[in-house]
This record gives sequence, structure tokens and C-alpha cells, in this order.
Amino acid sequence: MHKARYWLLLKIAKMPKVFTYGAGVLIALALGLVTMIATVWLDQNRVAQRHGDAIRIFQAISAESTALLDHLVSHDGLGCGQADLLHMNAHLLKSRYLREIGILNEDRGLICSTALGRVAEPIKGDYPVHVSRSGLQLLNNIPLTMAEKKLAAVIIQRPPFNVVLSPFATGDIYASADAVWLRTADGLTLLSPAVESVEIPGMRERAARLERPDFELRGMGYELVTTAPGLDVALQTQRGPGTIVRESGMLLPVLLAGSLLIAVLAVGTIAPYVLKLSGLRNRIGFLCDEAHLALVYQTVFDLTTMRPVGCEVLARLKEDGRPWMPDRMIPAIQAAGLEQRFDHAVTKKAIRELAAHLPVWNGKFSIAVNYFPESVKPDELIPVLTDALRAAGRRDLEICIEITEHSLSSELIAEVQCLKAQGFLIAVDDFGTGYSNLKSVTRLSPDRLKIDRSFVHELEGAPVRSSLIPEIVDIARAVNAQTVAEGIENMEQARLLTLAGVHYGQGYALARPMEIAQFTALIAKFK
Repeated sequence: MHKARYWLLLKIAKMPKVFTYGAGVLIALALGLVTMIATVWLDQNRVAQRHGDAIRIFQAISAESTALLDHLVSHDGLGCGQADLLHMNAHLLKSRYLREIGILNEDRGLICSTALGRVAEPIKGDYPVHVSRSGLQLLNNIPLTMAEKKLAAVIIQRPPFNVVLSPFATGDIYASADAVWLRTADGLTLLSPAVESVEIPGMRERAARLERPDFELRGMGYELVTTAPGLDVALQTQRGPGTIVRESGMLLPVLLAGSLLIAVLAVGTIAPYVLKLSGLRNRIGFLCDEAHLALVYQTVFDLTTMRPVGCEVLARLKEDGRPWMPDRMIPAIQAAGLEQRFDHAVTKKAIRELAAHLPVWNGKFSIAVNYFPESVKPDELIPVLTDALRAAGRRDLEICIEITEHSLSSELIAEVQCLKAQGFLIAVDDFGTGYSNLKSVTRLSPDRLKIDRSFVHELEGAPVRSSLIPEIVDIARAVNAQTVAEGIENMEQARLLTLAGVHYGQGYALARPMEIAQFTALIAKFK
């Protein structure tokens, strides 16, 4: 998880726009998916509502027809007389879904009805009778004329009677689904198809397996089968994406447009956050370890003999093959509160590299390391230093702890004195640029005062700032400290510094900062 988070932050830093717009695209896709799911859900609810309404109508028809046929069968002696037809018409008036009652002969030929009266010749069509599992006898799509309109009607028979169902009611039932099935002893009988004939066998097979309502996703659409307990009718509807979109009307375009608008607004909201995530500060915690440190070493020379006496460790953080410069690295470390972690990593890596590659030195070779004030905590820093030196096994190496003049305070001076008491050298870096007085320097009792490069740069022109160098040398003598000049860019500066009494120097004129292999090769020349 640690590595994955760093990898993600690094990718964001490299491609913030890709992540910003990518997030917008993902949001748009997610909202689009939600929109499609919502549209399908709403469509399924509409279909389920239509199925439910049709089932309730069929239940009402079944109840009405059963009750009426039970009455007619139980009423002995009903025939085609005028009184009997009036009696049957009276019952029709109480019905909502039944439109005509007929009386059949033994061959199921119609001999009279409430609409036609007595007919001259029995009427019998060659229409199949479908018998449901519960015994309901049904004739489907029978052509009749009602109110001078030719209609296809459904007839329920229980010889010697039949009842004609309202074509409008059965039309609503058939229009509610792609297929309306009647369950018979021989399987499913299709009453009303509204799909291509090639799809009917597959639909029949799936519906035949079901005794309860079922919803099934099929490709980009779905199929809904609705049944009811005690009812031998099943309604089946297939919905493809085209039908769903078409029947959604303006709902889907409006929802998709809203999703796109939300995605655009999200990009505007996310952009500042992604920009913030791409900053070094968010990754600095992953970089403050030895694996991401790039150390270079700048040689410190005795200005009188021009022989090396030590080096200053300059640390950079490297990430993805490139180093971070101090102007970006240091604020990020401080903002994250990682000063101590960074300094400890620099200390351990520098001592280990120098111990492994530096030739054994006659006398002491000083390793100067810059420390943040927050890292100068004796209880934590001393174990790091002693353990690293012990592991190095080199008695010729000594550590010089550098702190800047700007960071001097009463609390820091007390901490530094503890380190000095343990035998570590103390140097005040960038001396002359702060506001230290002789009293605070005397109390600190440093081993070295490092003259800031700004004084050295103006040395040859003899301006006012360069005239302060002798005063710094006098302060160093007063506290029994040695002086080190930084930023020497030519040998004339080195000569003038020597005349001014400065002991040591470093700068590009003497040796550039070098990686460990180049640095140790340079030092080896002075053995």
C-alpha cells in the first residue's frame, strides 16, 4: 500500500491534467452507467406495472366468468326462450368484463346468445379449444362483430354455455407483454405474440421453467416474466437497449446531459486538489530515506598547505532519476515536519559511503553535515552518530555538526553543548549573515566558524563587506575556533583569505562537489 500510494502520487505529479480530465471522464462514465441503470430500472418498473395491471384484469375476468358460469350451470332449464335470454342479460349488466352469453348444442355449436337471440342454424367455427391446467376452456382470437365492428374476441366455454370477454379488456392484457402464455397440461400455449417468430421458441423454453415472477438481465437489456398464484397465465416481455431508450422519452437525454454537466463541474472542483496532490510536499514522506538520497561531497582544504582536511556533505533528494534542488526540497521537508528523518538518513548514508570508499587518512578526516535545528536533539542524534561510526569501523573519521547562525537560540545552544561534550565538532554555518553577538558565540563555543560566501565574493573588490572578514577571524580567535571560507571561486580569493588568517576553505576553485567515486579518487591523490 505504501509503494502503491507513492506510485500514484508520482504519476499525478507527472501528469496532473491526465488525472484531472481522467477523473472527469470516469465520473462521466460512472454517472452515465448510473443513468442507464436508473433508466432500465424505471423501464422495468413500468413493464412490471403493466404486467401487474394485466394480471389483475385477468384475475377479475376469471373470477367473473367462473361465478357466472357456475350460476348458469346450476340454473336448471335455461334455454333460448325470451325470458331466459333476459335473465342472462340481467347478469351481464352486473359484469364488468363479460359482453355476451351463448348457449351451445352437444356439438358446441352456438344456438342462441344474448346478442343474437335464437339463430336459424347452429354456428360452429373450427377453432381450437385451449384447456388450462385448472380446467378453463378458452377459445382465442375468435372473429366477432360487436356494435358493427369486427373484433377478435376471447371466449370461455363450459358447455352448454360460453361467455365472450370484452375485447378491450383482453386487448389491454395482450398489449401489456410481448408474449401472453396459457399454461395447459401440454405446456405453454401462446395467446398473443408481439415479437418475431424466431424468438418465440426461446421465450417459450424460458417461460416454461418458471412458476414465479422472474427478472433476468439479457445482454444490454432484460426479460421480465410475471405470473400469479392460481392463475394459468404468464406474461413475458423482452426489452433491448433501443426499446428502453425509445420509451424513456426525454428522460435519458436529460439525465445524460446532467451527468455530463456534473462531470464538467467535478473537473473544476478536482483540478485544484490534483494540483495540490502533485506537489512535492505530498511525496516528501516517501523520499526521506537513504534510497532516495543523492549525496555529493565538497572537499575542505587547508589554505596554507592546500591539502584536504575533510569534506562537507551536500544532500539532494532524487526522484525518478532527477534531483530536487534545495529551494524546493527544504521547504517541503520543513512543511512535512521531516527534518529529523531526513538528517538521520543523510548522516547514516554519508558515513557508510565514506567509510567504504575513502582511503585511510593520517590524522582526522572531518565530515561536515548540515542539520536542521529540529534535528539537534542529543538523545536521538547521538545514538545515530555513534552507531554509524561504530559500524564504519574507522577511527580517522570525525563528525562536524553544522548549524546556521540564523537558527541559534538559547535552547539550541544547550543542545549543541551536549553534542560537543560527546566529542563531536560544532560549526556555525553562514556566519556573518545573522545577528549573533560575541556572547552567544562564546556560550556556544564552536570549533569552526564558516564565513558566508557573500563575504568571499566581494573580497577582491575590497568593499565594506569584505572588510568584515578580519573581524570574523578575530571573533574566531576569541572563542578558540577555526575559520572556514565558503564559495572560493578563484585562487586570488584563496590567497587573500590566507593572508586574512582564514584556516580552511572550500569552493569551485578548489574542488567542485563530487559523487563518492570522484571524491575518493581526488582524495587518494593526496595520500
